[in-house]
Parts: sequence; C-alpha cells; structure tokens
Amino acid sequence: MLSRSSIFTIPDKELVSDGAVDPMGMQMIWTYFGQLIFQNKLTTVSTDIRNFTINLLHHYVLYRFQNERSEELLKGQERFTKYRDLYSMKAGLIIFMEDILIYALMDQKGPVDTSGLLGSNKALDDLERSKGDYSSIKIQAERSKGVLVRQIQLGVTGRYKGPFMNMGLMSTNFEYSPIEFERIEILFKHWPEGSQLADKLLDLISELFQHDSKDYPVVGLNRYREDANLWTLYANCFGKVQVNDQLKHYWQEKLGVTAGAAQSIFSEIPNLGSQPIPAIIASAHKNEDDEKQREILQWVLDLEPFLTRCSHAFYLMADVSVKNIQDLKSDINQLLDSFPIESVLPLTGSNERLELLVDHVKDHTDDSLQFAQAILGYHKQIMEARGGVAWLELKGDQINHLIAQRPATSTQEVVTGQYWYNRYYLDAVQSIYNGLHAK
Repeated sequence: MLSRSSIFTIPDKELVSDGAVDPMGMQMIWTYFGQLIFQNKLTTVSTDIRNFTINLLHHYVLYRFQNERSEELLKGQERFTKYRDLYSMKAGLIIFMEDILIYALMDQKGPVDTSGLLGSNKALDDLERSKGDYSSIKIQAERSKGVLVRQIQLGVTGRYKGPFMNMGLMSTNFEYSPIEFERIEILFKHWPEGSQLADKLLDLISELFQHDSKDYPVVGLNRYREDANLWTLYANCFGKVQVNDQLKHYWQEKLGVTAGAAQSIFSEIPNLGSQPIPAIIASAHKNEDDEKQREILQWVLDLEPFLTRCSHAFYLMADVSVKNIQDLKSDINQLLDSFPIESVLPLTGSNERLELLVDHVKDHTDDSLQFAQAILGYHKQIMEARGGVAWLELKGDQINHLIAQRPATSTQEVVTGQYWYNRYYLDAVQSIYNGLHAK
C-alpha cells in the first residue's frame, strides 16, 4: 500500500488557506490528496503551458550564463551592491527577462496572442502612458522592481517555481540540475527560435553588467525596443499559446501526465464540462490499471462526498436569508442520510486537518442541530487559528451572520453526488491540456 505519510506538498503561496476564501480550511485537505495524483507538479496558478515554457527559457539562459560566462557573473556580483549572493543576482535577472518579455509582447498586441500573460495589463498601461517615449519605462534587474508587485513570487518564476523544483530542474535558490539542463540544451537545439532568443539574452545580460549604476542595472526600454530582431524573436517564440512537438512531449513527461492516475485523468479531460468532476475521477479510476494508482483515485472518490457535505452544510447556514437553523433541518437531514463518514476514517491519519474535521463531526451525525453546531465549532477553530473570527454562530436556534455567503449548488446535487465543492486541480489540467493541443 502506498504510504500517504511519506508524500508532502511544498507550500504554494497562492494556496495558503485564507479566511476570506476558505472558511472551512478545506484547501489543506483536498490539495494534499490532489497532489498524490499530480506529485506536486501542479498548482491552481501554474496552469499555462506557455508560461511553463517562458520560465524554462529564462532559467536555461541563467544556467548557460553561469556555466559559459562565469567570470562576468562574478564581476557583476562584485559591481552591484544589491547582488549580495548568487540567488539575489539570478532573481534580479529573472525580473529583467520577464519584464522585457511582457513589454515586447504587449507592444505587439494584435498579431501576438497576449491571453494569460502575467503582467499584461500593467505593461500595456505603461506603454500607453509613455506615448511612444520608451526611455521613460525602466527595466530594472532587481527582484523587487518588476512590472508586478511581488513579481518574484507572483510572476512567471514565482508561480511556476514549485513545479520546476518538483520536476527536479532546480532548487529553491535557483541551483540547477546539470543532468536536467543538459537534456534541455538538446531540446533547444530542436527549437531554433528559442535557441536564438536565449543567445540574444545572454548577450544582453553581458551588456547589462557593464552599467555603472551602483545598486543594480537599470536600462530604458528604448534600448531593447530599437532591436527589431529581439522583438521578432519574442513574437516567434511566445506570440502564440501553442508549443512545438518537442516541447509538447517534454511537458507531458515532466508534468507526469504520461503515466499513472495523472494520465488516466489527463485522458478524460476532453470530457470535462460535458461531464462533472465526479464523473471524470470515476472514469479515470475505472480505466486505471495500476492498483496503487487506482487506490489514490479511490481515496478522492471516498473523501470528497464527505468534504462536500460538510462544506454545503456550512454554506447553507452562511446564507444571510436563513435566520433559524430549523429552516435548514430538512436540508441537513438529507446531508446526514447515508453520511459517508466510514470511508473517510482510514484516511484521517494522513492529514491533520482532515482528522480535525472528522473529530468534530463523527459523533454528531444523527441529529441536524448537533451536526450544525459541530460544523460551526470546527469553522470557529480554523478561523481563530488564523487570528480571525467566525463568520457566523448559533445562538440557540438563531444564526448570527458576521460574513454572509451562499451555497454553490443545491442540496439535491450534493447528496446525489453530481457536484463537488473541491476540484482537485482539474481546472489546471484542463488549461494545460488545451495549451498542449492548441492549433
């Protein structure tokens, strides 16, 4: 049997449970089990195959610069005071490359497909505000100075860093795997435009290190806008969503969707939309041959009906139009009918948050009022642990709302298993599938 306790998830800054969006603290539960399927190579924000490739090119450039121009790299670290260590320098150069890219592509908006490009709105505003004076837009090679606020976390590198680490490409400090990047070098030999752009960026970094500024290099966008070949290379490499066949095969392999439960789900993605998520997972389970991989899918099939019923009970009570718990008695009793607690009990040892939820409700599934109190007691504990307050509370039979919300679906859809509150990364998989099959 696969050991659940030996598998962990690297924290994703975009997935940290927040009281504003996750009052039941469910993300820590469903993401754990979702990542058993996808092996930490997906997040809810690393969903665009073009951004995966942009990140690959930028880190390939840094890998080559470190190996091929090490003396220049050392001199740059000595010259600029903000480059306190190698990571600071690499992070600054990442921002430098990300910003040139987004300005180059937004400057060619129209023939270039700019959908899904991070920082596109801000870059377009800057270009329009400049009124053609590109010297007024500064490209700053420093990790805190990107187009986006907190770009090093929320830009292309930040959003795709976790998957890259779990693919074995690099460490958290941008230390690169020679074996992996030797393979990537071969990949770029079959991508002429990407190879040419990488060569160009290597030269631009060398030039960048000749600047006299003390803290970090700063260059006007006009320097790069005047290079027609650079703009053309960006359009040829990243002006459309689709990727070439070599990149397509590479990403399918690195994302882990060519084997196991992930592959079984990936093959069902064309049906997502016409079929709900429960049906997609069930079909993947039916078609998966490996016993251990089938077991992981079965865990999800056992888990989510329980999570969904608990979430739905909370959101029923959070509806501001509901004032008295007795008004929900029929709905809660439907949720408690054949309540799927037994199938979840074997899973609690793998996840502390799941264990906490189960402990709150397991002895209160025979009475609608007691179950409601248990759900709100769990919610209160989650919110207080975050330093917040509960959204609602019961005073006798009365519901006191501090923050109101509405259920996402009907009780009927929940109890018949047609609707799940949690989606187990299938939206990310669908986005990646569409990118890999774009025409």
